[in-house]
Amino acid sequence: MNKLITLLFPLGVLILTSTAIAQKTTTGISYLMPAVEVGFKWNTASFTNSVSDKQEVGAQLGVSAVFNLSENFGLKSGMFYSERPFKSEFKEVDNIKTGKLTYFELPLHFMFKFEDFAGAYVGPSLAVKLGDELKPGSLVNPKSLVLPITFGAQFKFTPALGANVFFETVPGDLATDLSNSRAVGINLLFALD
Repeated sequence: MNKLITLLFPLGVLILTSTAIAQKTTTGISYLMPAVEVGFKWNTASFTNSVSDKQEVGAQLGVSAVFNLSENFGLKSGMFYSERPFKSEFKEVDNIKTGKLTYFELPLHFMFKFEDFAGAYVGPSLAVKLGDELKPGSLVNPKSLVLPITFGAQFKFTPALGANVFFETVPGDLATDLSNSRAVGINLLFALD
């Protein structure tokens, strides 16, 4: 029941926000860069007692928009499916663990806008776990909710296309003995306006 509420509450907020945007002439709310984002991120995480943590490529896709707070500042938000893969090697010969955690994410990033089609941002995301896997074995006590912090920049290079580049870190544990998730990524933006 808690997972259902966790998923439905942000959806309700998004619907209410969309309604406010649709009535922007009466409320004064405006937005920029509504887009579909599709991309990849190179992710790593640290297992306790590992001797080497390798980068793995994960997918990220979703929708986003920047809501104007003032002429130079905005709030970037949206909904994303995000993967956090990992690979760790241990002292024992041929002892390698690989896995992936998948999340539904709702970012809340504060953006400094250089112009209407470019800006730099920082902020947290609410990430709800959708699934997890580990080979060999299984993850112990994976967290159902994490708060990644993201630093990035996005811009449009044509009226219909743009890019979003970012660095992301998840402070704390993802599961027992798995922590310190970091990623560098790039998403292609397909503008909806």
